[in-house]
Parts: sequence; structure tokens; C-alpha cells
Amino acid sequence: MTKKRIFITGGSGCVGHYLADMLINQTEHELFFLVRHPDKLKFNFQSRPGVHLVTGDLQNISPYIELLSTMNCVVLLATQWGGAGTFAVNVTGNTGIMQALNPEICEQVIYFSTASILDQNLQLLPPAKDLGTEYIRSKFICYEELAQLPIYDRLTVMFPTLIFGGEKDKPPTHISTGLDQLPRYLQWARWVRADGCFHFIHAQDIAQILMYYLAHPAGEFRQFVLGNEVIWLNQAVQELCAYFGMNLPRWQFNLTPRRVALLMQIARWLGAQLIPWDDFCAEYRYFRYDPVLHPARLGLTPRCQTLGELLPVLGISPTTSNSGFNQGHSQSSHD
Repeated sequence: MTKKRIFITGGSGCVGHYLADMLINQTEHELFFLVRHPDKLKFNFQSRPGVHLVTGDLQNISPYIELLSTMNCVVLLATQWGGAGTFAVNVTGNTGIMQALNPEICEQVIYFSTASILDQNLQLLPPAKDLGTEYIRSKFICYEELAQLPIYDRLTVMFPTLIFGGEKDKPPTHISTGLDQLPRYLQWARWVRADGCFHFIHAQDIAQILMYYLAHPAGEFRQFVLGNEVIWLNQAVQELCAYFGMNLPRWQFNLTPRRVALLMQIARWLGAQLIPWDDFCAEYRYFRYDPVLHPARLGLTPRCQTLGELLPVLGISPTTSNSGFNQGHSQSSHD
């Protein structure tokens, strides 16, 4: 494999840790990790030459303009989930990095968006821009601006679905936090039937996909939704009950969209802080994408394809409701 200069943001996050381990241990590429807090890194960036930490922030990329112009590849994982600076990081920072690249040198940019801005036909979902959270709206706006970039034909856009992951030497994703309490919630959820579906993918499987595409630049714009095959909500409850040794009751309450809307209204009366995007998701329900990309589609060996495979990997035991998986872990807002 030809040695490349690769610039990576979001290295202190969950996916970033899996990717860093693979890049450091499986390649000789010269790597540049942009991080705000180097002390949060759990991978060994001193294990070989050619691994550099660039301390800084996506809200100010001016110190890295000259460095960026020398890069062969860029992987943009960093994001901010909300609050002050969301648009500065997710839109201005990401597009600024892409504008600073030299099209004669850079062969590929892998940019992470979110599947929440797409409909089932993989087209932009307008309510995501109108009703979405700051995070979702910023991702929508950034995607709209991509076509104006000089590097557009070198872009590989990834739209991840629900991302799980985290181990002793890797921080958990946001959605993985608190999964040790899953059996307690399942005691109530198993009494309900609901129409809806979702996809998920493990962070290590995303890193495998990234490694594959870093080795296979296309020279044209391309985009993929990252996830395993679709899982229906009732199927998920059934699989989880089987994993934890719980029985499904003979009778289940049918949670229709109308009943969901009523419950959300009651929650508001009780003080819950719900936003229009919550109402949209409750009505939309079918976050289903076709096709989706997972390691098996690339001839790679996936780490997790089903919920039954995922839970043990996350340290969730079928015999206890408290594995201690997330004790002491935290994740940066946009690293």
C-alpha cells in the first residue's frame, strides 16, 4: 500500500479510537490527529514513528491551513452534538478543512454526516432541516454546501445509523452509555407492541469500512448509509427478551401513532422538554434505508450483525442488570 499523509478529526471519540488503532498498527501511513484534549486519548500514538497529535479546535482551523494543503486523505469524524459552537464546528469547521485541501494532492475526503437527514430513498429529508436538533440541522446544512467545494469529486460521505461501541481502552458512544440498565427498561417495554424500525452498527465495523475506502479512493463523489440490516421494533424486543431470559406476555398493548401522540402530550403536561423533531420521529417511525453498508458487503468479517452479538461485545451480561460497563467513561462533545 502506498504511504499516505492522513489528517483525522474526532480521534478521541469511539469510532476514532478504533480507526486509530487500525491505522497505527496495520499501516505505515503518516497520521495527523486533530484533538482538543490529548489526555483523553487511549490509543498508543507513540508506538511508531509518523503519528502526530495536532492540538486544536475545529472552530479555528487557520493554524492548520498549510498542513492541510499537504494531505493525501482526510477523515472528518468530529462533531458537536448541540449547544454553542454546533454550527461553527459541524458546518464552518468541516467545510473550512475541505476548502483548505489541495485538489492536486488530496485524493479523498471521508466526511461523516448522519442518516437522520435522509429519507427511505436516501434523499434529503426536509423536516430534518426544519425541525431537527441543532446537530441534525447543522449536518443537513453542511451536506447542502458540499457540492460547492473544489474537492467535491473526491468526497466519500458516510451516513451512520445508530452507533454502538466502547471497551476498556475505547470510550463508549453516546447511545452505548447506560445500556447496563436495559433489562430494567425491558421489563416494561415487553408489554408494548409498536410499529417502527431502525439500523445499528458497531464502531469497530465502521472503522473496518473506513480502512477499506482509504485504500480504495474512487475519484468521484459517493455516499453510503452505514448500518446492519433493518430491525423492526417488535423483533428487537423479542430478541432482547430472549437474551435476558424474559418471557413475552401473551397480551401486549398496541402503541399506535395516535396513542404515542397522546402519551407525548401527557409527557409535556408533566414537564418533559420535547421538541418538534420528537413529534416528527414518533409519526415517521420508519428509519429504514436501502441499501445499507456493513463490512460483510465488502467481503470483510463484521464484529456485530445482530443484537444478540452486540450485547456481549458491549459487556452486557444476560444474567445481570448492572455490568458496570460505563462506569467512569465520558465522551467529548465534538472530538
